[in-house]
Order: sequence, then C-alpha cells, then structure tokens
Amino acid sequence: MPPKTTKRWVPVNRDGEASRGREGGRPAGDGLGVPLHHRSVPSKAAVRWVPIDRTEGASRGRGGGDPNADRLSALPDALLHHIMSFLKAWEVVRTCVLARRWRHLWASAPCIDLRVGQNDYGETPEEFPDFVHQLFRHREASAKLDTLRLRSSNVDGAYDENDSKSWIRAGIERGARVIHLVGHRKEDPYINLFGRHSSLAVLEHKAFVSCHLKILKLSYALLDDNLLRQLSARCPSLEELYLKDCLLTGHEISSVSLKILTMFKCQINVNLSIAATNLVLLRCISPITQAPSFQNMGSLVTGTIILDDYAFTDDFEDFSKDELDETTDEDTDNDNNMMYKTRYGFGAPLDGYGLGYKDDYDYGSDIDSDDNTYEYSEIANDYDKNSYDGGGHGSSKAGKRQVYGENSGGNNSKILGGHNVFHSLSNATSLELLADAGEVILTRELKSCPNFSNLKALSLGEWCMGGDFDALIFMLQHTPNLERLFLELKLNFNTRNPLEYGVTPKGRSFACKRLQMVRIKCSKDDVRVHKLAHLFTANGIPFENIFVRRTGSTYLRGKKMTRDLARHELEFWGE
Repeated sequence: MPPKTTKRWVPVNRDGEASRGREGGRPAGDGLGVPLHHRSVPSKAAVRWVPIDRTEGASRGRGGGDPNADRLSALPDALLHHIMSFLKAWEVVRTCVLARRWRHLWASAPCIDLRVGQNDYGETPEEFPDFVHQLFRHREASAKLDTLRLRSSNVDGAYDENDSKSWIRAGIERGARVIHLVGHRKEDPYINLFGRHSSLAVLEHKAFVSCHLKILKLSYALLDDNLLRQLSARCPSLEELYLKDCLLTGHEISSVSLKILTMFKCQINVNLSIAATNLVLLRCISPITQAPSFQNMGSLVTGTIILDDYAFTDDFEDFSKDELDETTDEDTDNDNNMMYKTRYGFGAPLDGYGLGYKDDYDYGSDIDSDDNTYEYSEIANDYDKNSYDGGGHGSSKAGKRQVYGENSGGNNSKILGGHNVFHSLSNATSLELLADAGEVILTRELKSCPNFSNLKALSLGEWCMGGDFDALIFMLQHTPNLERLFLELKLNFNTRNPLEYGVTPKGRSFACKRLQMVRIKCSKDDVRVHKLAHLFTANGIPFENIFVRRTGSTYLRGKKMTRDLARHELEFWGE
C-alpha cells in the first residue's frame, strides 16, 4: 500500500518562490505537477497558495516515510544483538549478507549458541569445529561475551567432548557471564573405564577460573569433587547454579556468592551437603538415590522441597527420560516443565505448577485457571449431598472408598540425606514442602521443627495430611505470622498402606492471626476438604477465606485408566 500523502498549503509569489511563514517551508516550484483539482485560483494579491507534497523532504509523520526504508537496520546495536540471541551461531553469522549495516554485527554479538539440535541438521556448517574456531578468532577483541550455550558433543560425530571443552575455555577467557551446557539424555550402552555413562557431560574443572561467570546451567552433566571445589574457590562471582538431571559425586556445594540454587531430578550418589550463607532461593526437586543435607542458609527467602521416596529405592527408574531420544533446546530450568514432571501443582507461592490438559472427568485441568475454584461456602453442602460418612467412605453407589498413601513401602532406614532441612529453611518467607503420603524425610525432620517467624506463604502436600492432620497442625503451630496457606490433597485407591484420617479440632488449636487465605486443591471425591474447613473455622478462619480448587474424581479417573489399560492390552495381544 503506498504511503499516505500529506499536503500543506503554502503561499507562492509570482516569481515561483515560496515564502517562508511561521511553519517554514521549502521552494515549491511553479506548481506544475500538482494535481489540477488541488490548484487554487490565483487571487489579486501578489501571492498564490499551492499544496506541497510532504512525503519527501518534509518531516515524517506517523504514516509517512519511505516504504522501502530498512527500518530493522535502523534499530540500535543493542536491540539487534538481542534479536540475534534467539538465533544459533551459524544463523547469526549469515546475517552479515542482509545489508551493509549488518556486515560486522555478528562479530560483537554477546550471545553464542552452539547447540546443534535434531532440527538443525542440514543447516549447520559442514566442518563445525573449524567454524566455531573461526567464530571465536574473528570476534571483535573488545566485544564482551555474555552468554555461551552448547552441547557436550554431537550424536552424529560432528564434534566431540574435547571440542566442547575447548569452547568453554574460550568462552571463559572472553569473560562469559552465562554458560549453559547440555549433555545427552540417552545413556550409551558402553561404559568407559571410569564406570560412568558417556552420555553425561564431563567438565574440565581447571577451566573454571573466572571472576565474570555469574550463571552456570548444566543438564545431564557430572559434578565431582574437583569441579565443585573449583566453582567454590575460583568463581567468586557465581550467583546462580541450575542443575537438571545431573549426577553428583561431589560431597559439598559450598559458596559465599551463590544466591540461587536449583536442583531438578539430580542423582546424588554420596552424602551431599549444601552450605551457602547468602543463598536467597533454593529449589530441590525430586532428588534421586538420596537427598542433600543443608546448613548455613540464614539468608534464604524462598524454598521449594519436593520429595518422592520411590526415587530413593533401589528399583527406581525414571521413565520420563525415555520420552525423547535426545535432549532439546527446551532442556533448561524452565519451571513449567519441572513442575509438570513432579505431578504436583498449585501455582503459589511460586509460578509454574500445572498439568496443562483435561480428561473426561476434568482431572488435571489447568490449575493456573480459577474456573473450578470456589469459596468453601459454595460447596459446603456437598458433604451431605454425597452421603460421605465420618470415616471418609462413600455411598453404596460408588462402592466403599478408602484413602491410601503413596509411600512405596520400602525400608525407611535406607532413605538417606535431607538432614537439617527445616532449620535451614527457618528464615524463609515463602516455602513449598511437597511430598506424597508416608514420606520419610520431612516426617523425620518435623520432630525438630523450629519456629518459622518470617514465613508468610506456605504450600504443603499430602505428606502432612494423614491421621488427624497432626503434622499439619504441628506446622501451623510453628508459623505464627503465616498469611497464605496452600494445601494439596492427593487420593490414591490402589496402594498398600491405609491412612487413618479425621480431625477433632477441640484442643488442637493454632494461632495464625494473620492468615488471610487458605487454598485447598483436591479431587471432587475427597471428603477431607470439609474436615479441613471445619478445622480452620474452629481456629478463627472464616469460610469466606477458604477456597477450594477441585479437580475431577480420582475414583472415576482410576476406573477409566483401568479400562483404557485393559483395552490397550486386548488390542496388543488380541482377544
């Protein structure tokens, strides 16, 4: 579409020279070329008025300007470099042919992304190590390198682990502030002489000597004592450490600079201690083999601990690693991805909980939505309508329903680690403590629970909902300044150990005078929500401050899953 023409009328003398008025102007010529219907009839005065086309030569308005102008190239370098940060390194280099403005921009780009994914085959340079070598060699010497992203090796042999180690050294030498290294999800069937799976990325610990490195992200990597000591002693500016699906054989993560630590599904094969006096945010999500122990976390503000006792047993196998053949660019510390794989979700106090799908019974609907959230008063009568008795059993229509926990039934004495967890978290203002029923570590550590005087927001899982809510009440008695409470109940009808439940609020008081909101997530057939509501009202929390986020029927969902499994078996084996 041609640009909109803007015209301004200016006086022109008889000699054809435009007079400059209050708004200024430029010589308009004799008016030839002006559309006939825009010309004015000359007056008796010495001047006449003609329209001037302002698409050229005049200041540009909102709709004006050259339609062929390269507006992208007119952006400042910082913004163009930000756009380049979403491209792979070879794509960034190719921008040099776009225009003269772009010819040398790639050489000062602050982000170098060397990750070769499945979707990149056929697009990468043939001699990839040579390309990377030339890339570093021809970068502007004064250009700072902010971020380096790479994989430990290429599955098709385009480059190996020695190449990636040299690129990490080059990045650190150029003052990289962020390094993100991804290993491989699939394990190599061949075990090397050191007894480790070659799929894991192995870092050269001596290379990590940097006063610039602030953020280190590792996925599918091995962290031994040498590397952990090097990070502690020779990286004094390291503030954020993200570990995803890593193997830890080192005994201590110790740092005075570390402020954020995230550990997601990391396998810990030794007694690991975490000591970080200035740590502000801790996420320890689904550790495998054993849990870490904690100490010296007096500065902690926010903590998330999600535990699964089954991951501490000898027969544990993480089937989620079989979902994809290879790691992707999405193998990061993304919270949504992490929380999805833990089967927990509330959306508070930290963002990121959610399953993102619905089935026929509205189970697992997006919990970030409030579509199924009610004030308790709206569902209070459901207790009588569904004919639940005080023991938690259903009516004859649905059959007898007993609530069970999800503890694996393993030997509790074999569950190691997790020591001092509550004392280390005692100064936090926001906590998530999530686990299934019968969880060992949190229950064990609860016996020496300190007061959480600073705690404002607390999320608790099924682990403290057994019996008469003893663990829940005990926690609330140690959180006098709590303002928001989130509870997630999880029914299970097919596991071993039945839980006794029911509550007698009299004589079981807690003083949370600042508690403004209680939000409970449960299935539609979980009667305990009513018992919890009466427990809170007996302790001064009105019904209007209690909200219930209801998912679909666990009982019906279990039956549906059984039918679907039977159908698949018949289809596979034949009738």
